Amino acid sequence: MTIKTPVSWMGNTRPRAQRFGSHGLFTDDGVRIKLNKVSDELNVYEGNVWTVIISLRREDAQRLGYNTGERWRDMLRTQTQALAENFKIPMEHLKWYGAFHNESHHPHVHLIVYADEGIKPYLSKQGVMNLRSSFAKDIFAQDLYFVYEKETERRSELRQQSRELIAEIVSKINAGSYENPKLEEMLLQLADRLSKTCGKKQYGYLKADVKAMVNRIVDELASDEHISVLYNLWYEQREEVLRTYTETMPERVPLSQNKEFKSIRNAVVQEAMNIAAEHDPIVLLDEDVFTVEEPDMDEPEKDEALKLSEKEKTSVMWKLYRKAKELLDKDSAEYNPSQAVKMLMESAGLGCGVAKYRLGKMFLRGEDVSKNVDYALLWLEESADEDNPYAEYLLGKTLFKGEDTKQDLIRAESLLRRSSEQHNKYASYTLGKALLDGNVLIQDIPEAIRLLTESAESGFSSAEYLLGKLLYHGEVVGQDISKALLYLERAAEKENACAAYLAGKIRLTEDGYMDIQKAIRLFQIAAAQGNHYAEYQLGLIYLRGKDIQRDEQQAIRWLTASAEHGNQYAAQLLHSIKNNRNWFAAMSTLRLLHHMSQMIRNCLEDERKGKSGAIIDRKLRRKIQEKNEALGIKQG
Repeated sequence: MTIKTPVSWMGNTRPRAQRFGSHGLFTDDGVRIKLNKVSDELNVYEGNVWTVIISLRREDAQRLGYNTGERWRDMLRTQTQALAENFKIPMEHLKWYGAFHNESHHPHVHLIVYADEGIKPYLSKQGVMNLRSSFAKDIFAQDLYFVYEKETERRSELRQQSRELIAEIVSKINAGSYENPKLEEMLLQLADRLSKTCGKKQYGYLKADVKAMVNRIVDELASDEHISVLYNLWYEQREEVLRTYTETMPERVPLSQNKEFKSIRNAVVQEAMNIAAEHDPIVLLDEDVFTVEEPDMDEPEKDEALKLSEKEKTSVMWKLYRKAKELLDKDSAEYNPSQAVKMLMESAGLGCGVAKYRLGKMFLRGEDVSKNVDYALLWLEESADEDNPYAEYLLGKTLFKGEDTKQDLIRAESLLRRSSEQHNKYASYTLGKALLDGNVLIQDIPEAIRLLTESAESGFSSAEYLLGKLLYHGEVVGQDISKALLYLERAAEKENACAAYLAGKIRLTEDGYMDIQKAIRLFQIAAAQGNHYAEYQLGLIYLRGKDIQRDEQQAIRWLTASAEHGNQYAAQLLHSIKNNRNWFAAMSTLRLLHHMSQMIRNCLEDERKGKSGAIIDRKLRRKIQEKNEALGIKQG
């Protein structure tokens, strides 16, 4: 559409046009405008020129401060990036001019947009919606804040209820089995169809009939009662936000047609390909299930005692300390915690720093004595003042967590660092992990890796596991699978189940590192610690008989143990074997059910946190703004 824009009328002769000097036209900051030059340029311009009107009611303009040309000008100058992106104009070739008209009932700006000669701008319907959203976000920022603030309390209450329901539903899905022969048959048919299909095996590249097969599978998954409840919750949460602005709700669509969950379609394609290739993906370790425990600090006391001279070892305070430890041995006939505390206090009074540390730990944890945090902290502070690295560690960790006493991150970090500098591997690990996560302390990846490496090199298995995992995934440090295996297998030798499982996965799946015998040994280490994922993998290895002799008896033994320990994949697999069904298809249905439930749960959480850009449907943005009479954009 080619139009001739009367810029002289907009910026000069139009009644109630606010002037900035000799005329009312404005553009980017620092650009001087000659009205006649702009007018002449546009009169001979052969390309498309867009005119936009952004209008407010007088009462809204007064309330929001948009009753002056300066305010409109400043707002539009912040929108040049949005204009360039949505008109598909490179920033350096974008041209725009605005003029403010202070009409009595509807103050507004006229905006014209075009590009340098040779550039072909384009504004789509989506671009119009994007600009509406961008302008409204700036203009109505204050209103939006007020509206959401007013709704916060009610929403928080409803969301807490739904959060608990979601957790309960996902827990039921994760704890139960899933039997759907119809879905298994649909997956087998899709697998057969894909095996005869050329080209890229992704949903977007598939032919229409194959896409229809995928959609039917997604709809079948969505018919599960638990998934149906989750999907309804997702819509209810979404509609709750929309009711702030409109009573007209968008039509609900089947999950298979919902763009917010389109990745499930590719997950279906991948599972069908796994069936065709008779490949069963290794189950990734659930980090929420297997957590690294904080280290216990009993052993360091022995290390401290080893540093004593012969004279010190025979001194009264150490005799008292050693006797107190004997009295605290619950397996000893002499067990007497009351007498032990008296002797520890005598030893501490004679200057024994380890006795002070032991008293602090006992009263902090309520071990053998009644818990008394304030009293515990006094002893720990005394011991830490004497540079006892174990007291520094325990006191630092206590202040860091802020559970038994008020959190003090500055002091906590200082104490942990002091302990780490004295080669306390536990302090190095705790501080390194905190700097890696960046949740409480400011994230510092290089320092975190240095501390974790120091702890791992001192032989702490939790640090070896974490460092090995980081080196394997290669997300925060460069990937180094050889080094990752070194740390993971060291930790596995110390019976670290998480490390043994991950090392086993690498030995089972990674080209250049595969070793079935080592994988089995590592999974056995993890299984001995109660890791049902490892038991499941051992069952699969013996069931498939790839690179090792097939042993169905061994497979059933490991799968049964895994199922008894709560692994539903193992239970599902045993059920399929018993009923002589295609177990690749059966396992795929279960994985897809889990994938779908977790996807909906994640989407709910993201929208609660404001991370999703799809909280408000694009088609409703216009209705929202019209109801509030917030914004009008017209194409000339």
